[in-house]
Parts: sequence; C-alpha cells; structure tokens
Amino acid sequence: MTTALTLDTDIGSDVDDVLALATIFGSPELDLAAVTTVYGDTLLRARMVARVTGVAGREPGLVVAGRAETRSGRAVWWAGHEGALLPDLEREKVDLEADPIDVLATSPTVVAVGPLTNVAEAVEQPGRVVGQLFLMGGDFSLSKVEHNIKCDVDAAAVVFASGVPATVIGLDQTTRIRLGGAVVAEIEAAGPLGQLLAAEMRQFWKFTAEDSNVPHDPAAVLMLTDPELFTFATGRIEVDPTGLTRFTPGDGPHRIVADLDTGRVGRRIVDRILTACRATG
Repeated sequence: MTTALTLDTDIGSDVDDVLALATIFGSPELDLAAVTTVYGDTLLRARMVARVTGVAGREPGLVVAGRAETRSGRAVWWAGHEGALLPDLEREKVDLEADPIDVLATSPTVVAVGPLTNVAEAVEQPGRVVGQLFLMGGDFSLSKVEHNIKCDVDAAAVVFASGVPATVIGLDQTTRIRLGGAVVAEIEAAGPLGQLLAAEMRQFWKFTAEDSNVPHDPAAVLMLTDPELFTFATGRIEVDPTGLTRFTPGDGPHRIVADLDTGRVGRRIVDRILTACRATG
C-alpha cells in the first residue's frame, strides 16, 4: 500500500526543500502524485522540481507553479541563489495549464513545506477533498516567529482555522537535528542525485555561513512515513497577528510534534535520501 500525496514547496531557498523531495523519492510507501510551488518565482521553483526529478531518474509527473504573491501582501524574501547550480532551467517542462489550487484542493494528502498561500486558497474551495495536511511551520515554544508562517501570516491563519486535520512540526523540534560534513560526503558519493544534493547543501551552508543545516522539511515527510519516531500532542493551533503559533492541547483537529527521537530521525532522513540517490543507478 502506498500513500498518494501532493507536495507544496518553496524549493530553492533553504536546501531542506530539495532534501524533502529526495526523501519522498526514497520512500517506497509514498507516491508523489503532484508538486505545486509557492512564493516568489514559482515557475523557476517548478523547473527546479522538474530538474531534480529527472536527475533522480523518475517520471516528472504533474509539476505546477503556484501563487507568487502572498495573501497578506508581505513582500517576498528572495535569497538570490535559487536555481544557480542548475543551468538551463528554462528547458525543463512543467504544466502551464493546470490550476495549482485545484490540484491541492483535490489531493486527499498534502505535505506543505513553504508559506501556506496555496494551501489557504485550496482549503477554501467548495467541495475540496483535502483530508489531511502534514506541515512544517511554526514554533510551539513561542520563542520566535517561524519563516513559513511569517511569510504569509494571513494564509496560515486561514489554514489552521479551516478545521482540516493537520500534523505539524515546528522549529522547536526540527532545530534539534542537523546534517553536517560527514552526511554531505555520504550523500555526494551516492551518484548524480547525491552530487546535486551535496552541491545544494554546500551552497546553502555558504549562504548561512555555517557548516551544517537543519532538515526541517524532510522531518515533516517522516511524520507521514515514520510516525513512531515522534511523540504527538493533539489540540488546536491558532496564529496571532505577529505570526506566533499558539497550541492549546485537548480536543481539536491539529497534532504537533512534542518530542522526537533525534538520532533516529536524522539517520532515517539520510537513509531515505541515499535510497533515492542509489535508485538512479
């Protein structure tokens, strides 16, 4: 049995999105039915998805550019290195006819790892069939406003108020995991996809002036594939006007990650990425 899902992503800025895509490719229990992109130059982001998919030796499937502007009107933050390591992206074919909101609204399972602009519009659609969301976003220690929420606070508020069941991992948990030099060397040695991923990781490390990165988005994928590695709490999430995510335990449509097995989650992410890399032959 496999679970069909749609991935909604702002791939290209933080390296964790491309690592999440590879984690899905390395998960035989998942069937990536479609990818929608969000925030900023979404056509470039969609072409990045198509390129990575091709290097992974997989059929491209449905790849659709989604909403570029935020619902809140907040200016888009752009790192500047998106797609820089992938030449001639304009040659990549993506679907220019499909409606990204319809794609999401008709997807029973959605993994969303970027600002929630597309997802908010999808959950508002009459007759939408979205049954469950798996999200990376927020910080349930209330110590900071997380990037995906901050980029479009209005959209996040709509998603959490919609009542659609959502399983969410926040910064308070993802930042407990880091991928460093030994991991990047292991991935780089695993073939063409591994070389692409390692280059993207090193580019992001240079941008952040660090020697490792947090796999926020791959951890969100593992909530679907490896729930036994996480401890969940059930309740309700609300977003205040500043973007802080507040969780109230009890009855409610939301689950947050309250704890995780740090070592096993990190290793499982790497193992699934290596599975994807080795599948390219």
